[in-house]
Amino acid sequence: MKLALTAPNVTEVAPVRFVPLIVTRVPTGPLAGAKPVIAGGGTTVNAMLLLAVPAGVITLSGPVVAPAGTVA
Repeated sequence: MKLALTAPNVTEVAPVRFVPLIVTRVPTGPLAGAKPVIAGGGTTVNAMLLLAVPAGVITLSGPVVAPAGTVA
């Protein structure tokens, strides 16, 4: 066990931390004219079809492993 050669620092008074004031009002909707009205809720359809791709066109890749002994 090692002993410190100097005495530890002592803080006489801890600094005061201010507590933020949080105010919550009654929830309401948006003000008239502030937000555009959105009608509907339709669905989105992808326009492009999936096609088979020849094997020579794509390149497969996987995780790259660092050599043994490599550290960050």
